[in-house]
Amino acid sequence: MSATLIGHRHHCAFVPGLQQTAAAIGNAGVQVVSTPALIAMLEETAGSGVQAFSDPGWGTVGTRVEIEHSSPAWPGIEVQCEAILESTRGRTLRFAVRATQQGRQVMSGHHERAKVDLSRFSTPIAANAGAPLEFFFDFHSPWCYVAMPRLREIAAAHGRDIQWRPMHLANLIDRIGGRRPLEASPAFVQWFQQDLQDWARLRRLSLRYHPQFPLRPSRALRCSAYAIEQGKGAAFIFNVMQAYWSENLDISELGVLGDLAVAVGLDRQAIIQAASDERFKQAIEANNDEAVQRGVFGAPTMIADSKLFWGNDRLEMMGDYLAEKLGQSA
Repeated sequence: MSATLIGHRHHCAFVPGLQQTAAAIGNAGVQVVSTPALIAMLEETAGSGVQAFSDPGWGTVGTRVEIEHSSPAWPGIEVQCEAILESTRGRTLRFAVRATQQGRQVMSGHHERAKVDLSRFSTPIAANAGAPLEFFFDFHSPWCYVAMPRLREIAAAHGRDIQWRPMHLANLIDRIGGRRPLEASPAFVQWFQQDLQDWARLRRLSLRYHPQFPLRPSRALRCSAYAIEQGKGAAFIFNVMQAYWSENLDISELGVLGDLAVAVGLDRQAIIQAASDERFKQAIEANNDEAVQRGVFGAPTMIADSKLFWGNDRLEMMGDYLAEKLGQSA
């Protein structure tokens, strides 16, 4: 994990339920979100914020909190959490953390996490790793952003690597005469956008359409092919998705792509050159050709052992499939 990540800011949104109140853990009559529940939200925000930048096989665990619970938070109302990486020392990461509700600060302080080798926590079944999971994606699809954190969790739990397959979704749809959800009936589009926000909340992500949506993804896709080649694919891809779908940055701008590359330890000039490199353009076209041949019709698409799963809402189904495969090989 590169020191260039210092200053990296990550946000998560949570809607606490009644089971997360102080009353639910024994403080009768106190129907506000408990201190442990808020701390857990801040820990999750810090952990998920750096997970995409962790080296393969590594993650983080919480080791210390220094927290002031300054105001009550109410169940059923969204809590916004922020974690900023302040410093690194050896394997220790220190974050400034803050939780707000309706613009009012309810908790703030510092949190430390330690980088750990995830093999320490692997089960014997997870050691029976199979072929990599293939992830066909395009930055144009918000569902790819929503799916990516859960995909990485499922892959790690089942001892699978991920093969990142950037493709140009609009070109794929044109070739196969595919479906464009935002061109459906107004009622469907309204539901579709509501469903997207509901899933984003479940994944603890803040998601909003860019004011200039849709942005052209070609440059970012070529840059992702370069990042994959350099062993920084997961970190760079997630950084670009977050920039587009949470931070309203223009991922078609070379300066933005350069900043996102530097944040994960890639060379700025090299990533800018990759954006117009014919070799990486051909790599994306080759992924599109293969997607058509293998029956891919949308994004995100995951392929596990030649079995295709389409859509963020099929991730758990893929997880069940992987668990069954591991059980058979145990």
